[in-house]
Amino acid sequence: MRLERSRAKGLLDRLKGRKVVVLGDLMLDEYLFGEVNRISPEAPVPIVRVLRERAVLGGAANVAANLKAIGAEPVLVGTFQNDTAGRRLLDLLVQQEIPVEGLVLDSSRPTIIKTRIMGQQQQMLRLDREEPGPMDGEAIEGLVASLERAVSEAGAVVVSDYAKGVVGEEVLGAVRDLCGATGIPWIVDPKPAHGAFYRGASLLTPNTRELAELAGQPAWTDEEVVRAGARLMEALELGGVLVTRSERGMALLDAASGSEGPWLIPTEAREVFDVSGAGDTVVAVCAAAIAAGADWKDAAMLANAAAGLVVGKMGTATVTPAELLGRYQEQQAN
Repeated sequence: MRLERSRAKGLLDRLKGRKVVVLGDLMLDEYLFGEVNRISPEAPVPIVRVLRERAVLGGAANVAANLKAIGAEPVLVGTFQNDTAGRRLLDLLVQQEIPVEGLVLDSSRPTIIKTRIMGQQQQMLRLDREEPGPMDGEAIEGLVASLERAVSEAGAVVVSDYAKGVVGEEVLGAVRDLCGATGIPWIVDPKPAHGAFYRGASLLTPNTRELAELAGQPAWTDEEVVRAGARLMEALELGGVLVTRSERGMALLDAASGSEGPWLIPTEAREVFDVSGAGDTVVAVCAAAIAAGADWKDAAMLANAAAGLVVGKMGTATVTPAELLGRYQEQQAN
């Protein structure tokens, strides 16, 4: 079950320039690449000789990067910090021509940094530097004001919730009210701890573990995923649920589809090198397609194809229209 190349091309053409608001926790993803030749004499751990370093956008900033790469226009809403990592993150956003006007200064905490140590192309360790927690009133007011300015011109809103502080009840209430008043769909990449905040969302994009936690029941087999998704849709009054299932592909439940759904979409991945950031790619491509007027099934299939490409890359990554169309061309030839 996949899009034909001509249909995918038409959809990619339509989503060019579509504005999509991205609300969420911004992060800096660092990678230290090296080689391992011996064990430390100080402790039974490998010694990694660092050969090169790389820094990329992470969290909600990676969602924005994926939107930009696919041809849409992201409008990023979140907080930033005036520290070394924060300035580096802003530089990366500017380099990729992602607007930063919707960002609010929050000096109460440091920039979130996730540092992955790679040896022989394998992730050996991840270091997280963060101080999660609720934001103060001034930062919340700034975020709501940014949302009010951004939503009126957008075709969709993405909530990229990493449960680090930006996505709280008050800010989500503003998203719900603004999208409800304008009829703009809002799509959430969720965290189970915030499940109640997502009531009334157009679409949730959990993985199977998150779905099981949110629904409070197993979500592994096809039947379990469908039952858990249906229960979650009813409990939170959702428009739909798109479940990412790793090697099993995706499952889409759409309240508007009636007896046609659910749709079980097989994986598009050929080789899996790194799954970090794949969920960001899914929600970005799906939201861009929906903003362009695609039905949810087509949006899900395009997002599935994009995820199949991004997991074949090392580290947090993005996908371009040319790469997607190239994959469809290969599939058509076979």
